[in-house]
Amino acid sequence: MFAVAALALAACTSDEVALQQAPAQQDGTPVNFDVYVPRTATRAGLPGNNGTEYGVTTASLQTGVHSTAGFGVFGYYTSNGEYDTNNSTPNFMYNQQVTYKAGGTLSEWTYEPVKYWPNEYGDAAKSDDLDHVTFFAYAPWVDVTVNTGVPVIDDTWTDEKKAQEQKLNITQITKNTETGDPVIKYVVDTKPNTSVDLLWGVAADDAKVIKMDGSTPQAKPGCPFINIEKPGCVTNAEAKLKWNFKHALAMLNVQIVMAVDTKTGPDEKPGTYTGASAYELGTKGDGTVDKFTKVFLRNITFDGGFAMQGALNLHSETDGVTSVAQAMPNWKDYDGTKELNFEPVTFYDGLKDGKEGTTNNIQKNEKPQGLNPILLEKATATTWEAKDAGIPTNAFVNLFDGATNATDPIYVIPSGDKLNVEVLYDVMTQDEKLAGLLSDAKTHGSSIENKIYKEDVFGGNIEAGKRYTLKIIVGLESVKFEAVVTDWVEGNDNQQIVLPENK
Repeated sequence: MFAVAALALAACTSDEVALQQAPAQQDGTPVNFDVYVPRTATRAGLPGNNGTEYGVTTASLQTGVHSTAGFGVFGYYTSNGEYDTNNSTPNFMYNQQVTYKAGGTLSEWTYEPVKYWPNEYGDAAKSDDLDHVTFFAYAPWVDVTVNTGVPVIDDTWTDEKKAQEQKLNITQITKNTETGDPVIKYVVDTKPNTSVDLLWGVAADDAKVIKMDGSTPQAKPGCPFINIEKPGCVTNAEAKLKWNFKHALAMLNVQIVMAVDTKTGPDEKPGTYTGASAYELGTKGDGTVDKFTKVFLRNITFDGGFAMQGALNLHSETDGVTSVAQAMPNWKDYDGTKELNFEPVTFYDGLKDGKEGTTNNIQKNEKPQGLNPILLEKATATTWEAKDAGIPTNAFVNLFDGATNATDPIYVIPSGDKLNVEVLYDVMTQDEKLAGLLSDAKTHGSSIENKIYKEDVFGGNIEAGKRYTLKIIVGLESVKFEAVVTDWVEGNDNQQIVLPENK
């Protein structure tokens, strides 16, 4: 599980930092302050990793690959009332970008324009009103057109890139006039190099946001900041809106390899080897495929476990939640109103090779969906044995296209259900003596279809904030012959016959 990022929007400063000293109470207390880091346009979520750490981390938000994006905040002001989950609008902050300004002791999360707490805070004021502000947050921040909620597209991008940006990862957020809880729509991207992490913010376990009376904390750990009154100017730790960002997605890394003539039974699972010969099954010492044979991945189906699209409601569950550890993401169907819907998803090789199959007498549309081309038969190859095609031996490779190495993950929407996997692959052997033709319709040989299904591959449900690695080992065993010649065996005892018989 990734470390979660604890971030803060300061409500009031301590006297110890003169350059950040808040104005006097009567002049208004800022919700945040300091110099704003210039906005930098970003794609729908901004992917990135440093080769070992993937997704959003505290360091990546502060000074790393996500620092130009930061996180986004929605603020809902209610005058003499409380937040209405159905009718309130983001009238205090809308998709406010907050970024980190690194400066030693003056380091702080900053934004502009600065917003100030409402001063009508109850009995100690000259007003009978009791104003509240409710805050929701997500990361990394995405720049959107405010009246549509659609991410801003860079005009310098190609039409193909523009189209991809609009249909993958964060595709839309709540419009600035929309009532109700803020919602972020998300579509899974199966390319590891562009797949985007998504986090939502809850109050950190040590968040307090002390009221003006100087004693009563308003924050409820593990929940959004709901109906917050103007905080008292005590210490920074007691006045800040301190976010703890949690991963709303599950991280999934899928690798595949072929183990040839190596036992792959349940008594020799990967990781059970010991001693000097210890190695992971499928990575060392296995046989290699005969030069006349190639094994091509045709498709793989993931059934359950995760959804390909959904809408994250930033107003996560609050009943019974008392800590960050208990907080769970509030995923809905893509329209944002129904329960999350997930169906089996199949990634095809994209070839029209007569093996597409039919459903209700209608031919399936097997468009390619991001599988690593190394594993597939190449559509442009002049012969079926295109160089480097097929599932490799002795080295795991990433299942998905766009990965820089085998361990690169994608991010998926967890369904809270177990994951089942079905793999379909073809073992093709060139043999000029056979009457059948391989998929190029020219080369003689045999093509054997293999369909393997495995239930509950992780032994439990897929959950948000957890990373999963699935290593698929395709076992291939060669047909072997052994021969002996049966020795001669004596029949009946020697017999003599005389032809003709003389008397």
